[in-house]
Amino acid sequence: MLFATAACGGPVAGEASPAGGSGVEVSASPVPSSVAPGGTPRTLDDADPCGLLTDEEVERASGPLDGGGVRDDLGTARSCVYRTEGRLLAIDVRTNVGLAGASTTGPVTDFRVGDHDAKSWVGSDGSCFLVLGVSSSSRVDIALKANLDEDPCPFARELAALLEPRLP
Repeated sequence: MLFATAACGGPVAGEASPAGGSGVEVSASPVPSSVAPGGTPRTLDDADPCGLLTDEEVERASGPLDGGGVRDDLGTARSCVYRTEGRLLAIDVRTNVGLAGASTTGPVTDFRVGDHDAKSWVGSDGSCFLVLGVSSSSRVDIALKANLDEDPCPFARELAALLEPRLP
């Protein structure tokens, strides 16, 4: 299935999938105390990965949700997993490794999303990984596995454009 750990700071063999049944269903949450006026978190330390996008934004970019985002932390990542029409999306908040620490496979595209440097690549299973650098030691990862007959990266880029203005 998914892939969220492939965008981690260390090498990963094979495919990872979210741990079944361990997540807690979460809907849009109130603004955390680390959020500055205007809604931008001052740091990622307290950012809720399920609060970085609304369910409506996820649906606009990738189709109707099968439930809301589910919090499913994995390793050092605070993670939110969404399931939509044959697509699987994970948003990971990492505060222990920056953009330079992203383990990539295949050709990498470097670009900017708003004020943040980013990298993207397609994994061996066809998943699109997009990593937004926030600081030298923090980042947000977007991993999207789409239907077999479609390119997942346009969806991941659209989600990154929606999420980016909410990053410090």
